[in-house]
Parts: sequence; structure tokens; C-alpha cells
Amino acid sequence: MKYFKWRDKHIERVQELSWQGQTAKEIADTMFKEIGVNLSQRSIRHYTSSKENIEQVVVNDKRRGTEIVINKDGSTTSSTTMQMTEEQAKDPEFVLRAHGFNPDDWDIVSARNNFWQQNSQENGLIDLYQSKITVKPKSDDELTPQDIANLFKADIKPYTVNQVARDTHNLVVPLPDLHFGITTLEDVKGHLDRLLELINNGYKTIVIEQLGDLFHSSQMWSSQTLKGTLLDEVNMVQAVEDAKQFFDVLVTASLKNSTTVHIKQMAGNHSANLEYMFMEYLKAKYPQAVIKNNIKFRDAYLLDNVGIMLAHGDLAPKNLPMLMANEFGGV
Repeated sequence: MKYFKWRDKHIERVQELSWQGQTAKEIADTMFKEIGVNLSQRSIRHYTSSKENIEQVVVNDKRRGTEIVINKDGSTTSSTTMQMTEEQAKDPEFVLRAHGFNPDDWDIVSARNNFWQQNSQENGLIDLYQSKITVKPKSDDELTPQDIANLFKADIKPYTVNQVARDTHNLVVPLPDLHFGITTLEDVKGHLDRLLELINNGYKTIVIEQLGDLFHSSQMWSSQTLKGTLLDEVNMVQAVEDAKQFFDVLVTASLKNSTTVHIKQMAGNHSANLEYMFMEYLKAKYPQAVIKNNIKFRDAYLLDNVGIMLAHGDLAPKNLPMLMANEFGGV
């Protein structure tokens, strides 16, 4: 993915256009005509709002008890009093919105929330926080959710094959905890070779089960689980490519050696969000496969007269038999 490198001459030009009264959209149009690059309005607003000769800008809103400080380095510090719960105080997106910042445009650099309780005539004892955060604009080279989706779907050409019933038997291929990122394609090559030998025997139905933690990290630019637990650093761009190659080989062979291919998705605690997007890639690439995508943590299905239950296993493992019975009685 190619990103635009801002230079002093570009910053000076957008500031000049801003002083002339042009809006961010008009500046973007002008810059495209001049340099042939589509600049985001977000980055234009960032550079037009932070002038080098301004040491610090302070804005006070006495009605809300809010102070906003625009720092010379382009960051912004906001202090205000608000009512929120302990859980909301731990939610970066909630805190950003409470201070009036769009989470799509800003990242938190630091945050401090001081708690106390106060009596209210209407609501009795309420929790209040003196909240102070420093934020910075997101840079253009950060991957957004749409960027990640585009990464998965890059250069997809739907793949179709002539499917031939080779047998009356079925094959289930369970794939839990591949953890691409820590795991490489070279690590699983031997397993993939043995799978292909088995698949090439031919089947009526082949079911591929992605059972969670397909990737080691839930993020592309930092290594952490869905809940934010920090992990060893891994190359997630390479992890996506390894997963694509692994499944491209596996799904293609399955389609060639069966009448029907099903792919089941099960959310894991490491990378459920990216797994969902990866299934969307497989849907686009292999329209012949029957793909059930979900963000749930349990599922079940019938394969002929056999009931098969799916779970990543990190949630309520001791209660799984009864949970399955209650949630999937038909199976």
C-alpha cells in the first residue's frame, strides 16, 4: 500500500490555501490538480490547524468546565468533568467521544481520569470523573478497517472448478489455532501435504472448519489479542499472505475432489475480527464453496446424520455439553 509523504512545501501550500479561505475539500481538490495526489481532508485539517508560530492555543468552555489546549507538536489536550461508569472510563472510544473527538480521526496519547462521588437531587449519589486526555490526529499511513478489508480482498479473481463426486463418504478438516504470524507457511507445509494426500482420495462433501485464532494478533500494526493483551511482535501483513496461500491451496483441492465444499467459521479469542474479514475474502474468491461466517463462539451443524459441534474452547469449556444441547437442540 503506497502512502503520500508530506513535505514542508506541501504543508506550506495547504496552509496558504487555508488562509485564502478554502475549505479542506476545496484544498484537496486544488492539491490534486497541482500534484496529482488525493490528500485526505483529515490530514489537511491537521496541517491547517497547527501553525508553527503558535506555541499553544487554549480554549475554555466555562459552561461545561472544559479546557482544550492545542499543543505546538500537533497534539491536543482536553480537560473536562463528566459522568461515566468505571467500564466507560476504560473504553478509549467512549472517552474520545465524551471529549468531542471522533475515534476515526484521533488516537489517545495519554489519559487520566480522577474519580469522586457527588450527591444529586435527581439521581442520588452519582459517579463523576475529572477527565484529562491528550490526543493526536491519526496519520494517513495507519490502516483503517476498510484498509484491512481491502488487504484481504486485493486482486481477487473468483475461482471456479468442475466438481466431480468421487465417493459417497464425507471428510471434515478441523483447523484450530493456526496462529499465523507466529506460525509461518513453511511451518505447516508438511501438514498441508498430508491433507492434500487425503483430500485427493475424493469425497461427497468436504467441510473445512476454521476453529478460531487463525491469526496470532487481532491488530495489524500492534500485536495483541481481542481484549488487548499484549503479545510478542509479529509481521501481520505476512501472516495474512500466509493464511491466504494456505487456504487457497486447501480450498482449491477440496473443490476439485468433492461435490460440495463447506467452510465453517468459529470466533477465537486472539483474532476473531480478522477471521471474520478473512472469511469474506474466501467468499469472494470461491463462490462455489458454501461459507458460513459468524462472530459467535459456539455453533453446530448436521453432516448427513452426524451432529458436529464447534467451539474454540476458551469460553465455558466445562459447560459446553449443556450449552450445546440448549442452543442447538435440533442438531
